[in-house]
Amino acid sequence: MTYPTRIIIATIGSRGDVQPYINLAQGLHYAGYDVTLATNPTLCPLVEQHGVKATPVGRPVDMGAEAERLLEKSFDNMWIGMIRVMQLGGRLVEEAFPDVLAACQDADLVITSDTGSGVVEAEKLGKPWISVTLQPGRVPLVPEEKPSLLAKLFGWTLGKLFIGPTNRFRKKVGAPLVQDITTMLSSRMILLPVNRNVAAPDPRWKPQVRQTNYWYARPISDWTPPPELLDFLSRGEKPVVISLGVMGAAKSRQAAQVVLDAIQQVGVRAIIQGWGEVFAQMRVPPTVYSAGAMPHSWLFDQAAAIVHHGGFGTTAASLRSGAPSIVIPHIIDQYYWGQRVFELGVGPKPFTRAHLTVDKLAQSITQALTDAEMRRKAAELGVAIRDEPDGVVEAVELIEHVLQN
Repeated sequence: MTYPTRIIIATIGSRGDVQPYINLAQGLHYAGYDVTLATNPTLCPLVEQHGVKATPVGRPVDMGAEAERLLEKSFDNMWIGMIRVMQLGGRLVEEAFPDVLAACQDADLVITSDTGSGVVEAEKLGKPWISVTLQPGRVPLVPEEKPSLLAKLFGWTLGKLFIGPTNRFRKKVGAPLVQDITTMLSSRMILLPVNRNVAAPDPRWKPQVRQTNYWYARPISDWTPPPELLDFLSRGEKPVVISLGVMGAAKSRQAAQVVLDAIQQVGVRAIIQGWGEVFAQMRVPPTVYSAGAMPHSWLFDQAAAIVHHGGFGTTAASLRSGAPSIVIPHIIDQYYWGQRVFELGVGPKPFTRAHLTVDKLAQSITQALTDAEMRRKAAELGVAIRDEPDGVVEAVELIEHVLQN
């Protein structure tokens, strides 16, 4: 009797750190592989809702509360926030190590993420492993013969922030030490699921890098839009969709009021995702629909413009929709995606949550709805992304090639 190849995907963090790997796991499952996603206990129900097996690793973490705490300690500074996130990520990976090690015992292949979970475990067990990164800036380059002073300074900073703590953890668990951040990525293959129209391939990338289209979720078989939402959509023009990601309760109340005031100032209809408990205590006009969790692939297709936090998956879904994006980054790589949206001409200049005001948001919404060139570019990029091959299918074929060699 033969058994299906067993694959473990390890990722720890918020929903944004997990959803792309759910999408990949769906594709691997449909291709006949025995795939399990090892992640935070709090996100296991989400994984299973998509028909993917999950195994809980580490302690339950309320990423909304953690993100709020980190932002308060970071004074809304991007660099301080990055340090805080890296520190939290390192702690979560260390805490989850025994559980991830146990999950990988019988694996034929381990797939690791930007969190670094699974790397030490695969090395200790002698398991083949490949990497995924959602950040084009993290893709390793062929070394320069004479690195610039800036490159040397960046490498030294990364060493202090990341390599040092990583090596302390590795020494504690008896794993080989690493020299730099690139050795935390697989020498077999590094998958980058970012559409080529959004981040063009770089000839300096190391040869094991493989770029695919975005990994979009497969439809949830029993999901249908709420009838009251369909009724709302039928009663007027396309709304603006607001989906600002994970926030703590205090920040949610502040942001919700700003968003409601900006929408009324512009005079548009809106669907606001999340903040249900906050809206239950506020006076919400009939031009606003309060939505819970639902597939972005469907929701964003209903939008005239999308206001979001610049998370990887949310950005991918918004670009695919063809509607302009207004990005309000909270932390770490969201700043990169907000800037990239602006550089592509498919959204206004991003501004941080610390600078979220009624007037600034109203101006950005107005620009996204009335700037004909921006709307044209956003629509064309959406078509280009939808016309590219299915990124999950591409990734599954690349992974199969690794398994066969």
